Amino acid sequence: MTLSPAIWQPVLDRHASLFEALEDGRSLALLDKDTWDAGQGEALHCKLEGGHMQARASAWEGAAKTDADMLFVGLRDSLDHLEQASPDARMGALKDRIHQGDVLFFVMRTKCTLIDAGWEDFLDSLGLAFMGACR
Repeated sequence: MTLSPAIWQPVLDRHASLFEALEDGRSLALLDKDTWDAGQGEALHCKLEGGHMQARASAWEGAAKTDADMLFVGLRDSLDHLEQASPDARMGALKDRIHQGDVLFFVMRTKCTLIDAGWEDFLDSLGLAFMGACR
C-alpha cells in the first residue's frame, strides 16, 4: 500500500473549493495504521501552498512531530480501497470510510484554530462539522 501523490492530487484539484478559505501552510496527512503504530514510515501530506493544495509523500515520525492540523489513519485495507476509487468518488469514499470506522480521524489543533484557519468547509464535506461558536 502506498499513498501516492499522483493518485490524490486530482482529488484535491477537483475539490479545490473546499480549501479556498484555508490559510496558506495548513495541512492534513493520511497514513496507514501500521505506519502510525511504528511511528515511522511514509505519509501523504497535503498542504496549502500559494492557494493550492499540494499532495506530497513525506516522512512520518509520529504524531508528536507532525505539523498537520488533522490526521486520517486508515485501518486494514481501507486506504487501498480509497485509492482504487475513481478521483470523482474518492472524497465521498473517504467520508464513508470515516463514518464506518475504517479511517480514524485525529484533530491536532483546537476547534477554534481549525475554524479560524478555514477548515470548516472541508470538515463539513466529510460530515465532521464542529458545532457551536468558538469566538
